[in-house]
Amino acid sequence: MLGTDIRGIMAEEEEVQRRRQALKSLLSMRSKQLRESLDQRIKRARTGGDWIQLSKEECATLHRQEKAHLKSQLEQLQHEDDRTRGKLTALKRAKARAQRIRAAEAASGRKRR
Repeated sequence: MLGTDIRGIMAEEEEVQRRRQALKSLLSMRSKQLRESLDQRIKRARTGGDWIQLSKEECATLHRQEKAHLKSQLEQLQHEDDRTRGKLTALKRAKARAQRIRAAEAASGRKRR
């Protein structure tokens, strides 16, 4: 990527912003699921046709396993969001630098005339 390729930087910035929004959405959804009580989870599962034949103890075991998996997913998503935020910050700096370079080039071009 060239230092003054503002269009390329802006396109990449938009892509990273879309990715960050998707990550935030996933984080929000997983956080909501993690806060779900056992009774809420049983109700949701049975509404969907799952867990109908299971005892409350079996449901509790599955719920604990799901929560452990969700915690792991949340940690991974948070790490990815942190990386994406860092990349977005770097792109914004690159865009600002490219704009300064362009402005300096335009100013020096006017002075030569």
